[in-house]
This record gives sequence, structure tokens and C-alpha cells, in this order.
Amino acid sequence: MHIPTPEDFHALDRWGLVADPMAAIADYSEARAERREQNERHRRARDAHAENTAEELLADPQAYLRLLSRPIDRTKWAYLKRRKAWFHPPIGWGRFAAPGTARVLDLGCGDGDQTQRVAEFVAGRWLETDFDGFPMEIVGVDCNESRVENARRHATSPHPKITLRFEHGDAVDGLDYGDDFFDYTLATGLFEVLGDDDASAVLDETGRLTAAGVYVRDLLDEYPGLHPRPDLPERLAARGFDAVERHRVFEEPFVEEGTTDPLAVWPMNRHQVVFAETSDPTPPEARY
Repeated sequence: MHIPTPEDFHALDRWGLVADPMAAIADYSEARAERREQNERHRRARDAHAENTAEELLADPQAYLRLLSRPIDRTKWAYLKRRKAWFHPPIGWGRFAAPGTARVLDLGCGDGDQTQRVAEFVAGRWLETDFDGFPMEIVGVDCNESRVENARRHATSPHPKITLRFEHGDAVDGLDYGDDFFDYTLATGLFEVLGDDDASAVLDETGRLTAAGVYVRDLLDEYPGLHPRPDLPERLAARGFDAVERHRVFEEPFVEEGTTDPLAVWPMNRHQVVFAETSDPTPPEARY
């Protein structure tokens, strides 16, 4: 991936996410998912990603992800933040901005770009409603120290009442927070890299840590070393979180040929986006 230019950023602007942050939801259909196979660029990119999977990832995904060194410069970070916004539609995020929410966890936060988007969404919602806001802490946790450093270097709070904090930690082993410590938890691209035992452990830990609701974005297409789980809503329901919204989205706007991403970062993969809530959340006054 070369350093993005201003023209590259402008190309993403034409995806229309400023006017409609949920554009990916309407863009998806099962018929289009089938027609992806007629897009030669998608087929080539998918095959290249599959063929170039690191042997270390296949042998021990968690060890590989923990130790991988991935520094990223500010321009690439900003491009990927905007690029990922397409397939991370902010379903349910309005709850984060509502009174009564004080702590949000971004589990497997990576470089912190989506953590930044959450903070910007909350600050923007407050601004739209002429609301001064309330103290909020958004905590990003990742098992890879280099990515935590990326997040600390590039992510900044967009509002004086929002604190961003990034920590090194692994939910497979458990995090040092009490039960129901967070109001909401996000897990974007996390479960797809976990084997079944680790995924179950992280789902259990997510359920333990989270009082009100969970946002998940996860891959649905098959790749070596990855584990798509179309049954994630059922797994969340088994831990007390029922899906109130679930959508399938592409990784970029659908086109019959080529791609509208000027850097052609990823194939036109399919993902699921789920927002699930508990019907009986522990009230804030019992937790804070």
C-alpha cells in the first residue's frame, strides 16, 4: 500500500458516507454477492490474499497476531480509518451517545482507527443535539503491542469530555476489569481470527464485561487461517445479548468490474454487522 494522496481520499468521499453512514447496508444483496465472481479484480485479489497467508498465521494465529510488528504512518492510518467506515456502519452507536453511557470497550482495537470513529460519532451526535456531553471513557485493548502504540500515537479525543485510552491485553486470558464494567463493547474483525476455544473464551469475557450491548463486525467469507461464524448472533444470545440489528455488507461499494478503492486494499469480501443488547442491563448506579 503506497502513501495515499489527496486524490485517493477524495475517491473515498465519493462513496457518500458523509451523507449516509449506513450506505453499505442498502448496497448489499445476495444477488450481488453471487455476481462478485464475475468481477475479475475481486477474484484475483481474493486468490492473492488466500495464497499469501503467512505460514505463522496458519500454525498459531494468536502467537502470530501478538508478535507481529506493524507500525503505520499517520496518512495510511487516516486512509484506512475512512476506508473501513464503509463496512463498519454505525448501527446502534446512538446508544453510546445517550445519557447513562460512561464506558465503552473496543476489544481487539488494532491501530485504534475505529475507536477514533466511535469517539467522533459520539461527539458529533452531541453537537447535532446541542448537548454538552458527559464524562466518557473509551478504552481500546489489543494483544499486539505495536498496534497499541499506533493507536496511542494517532488517535486523539474529539471532545474534552471523552477520554481515549489504549491498553495491551488479551481477552482470551481475561481482562482485569470487574463484571459489567463497560456499558458497551465493540469487537470488529476479532472473532474471525480466533479458533473455536479462544472465540468461546472471548465471547464469555465479552458477556462478563458488558452491561448493555455489543457491536460486532466479522468476516463471512472463507480464507485460510480465518474462521467465519455466521452463528455469532446465536452465540451472543446464549450469553444474554439478543441481536436487534444484523446486516450483511461488502468490504467496499459493489461494482461489476474493478474497484472504486484507488488503493485496491482488499477484495470485495462479505461481512456481518451485528448490534445486540441485553434485555435486563445492570443499571449504572449499581456499577459505577
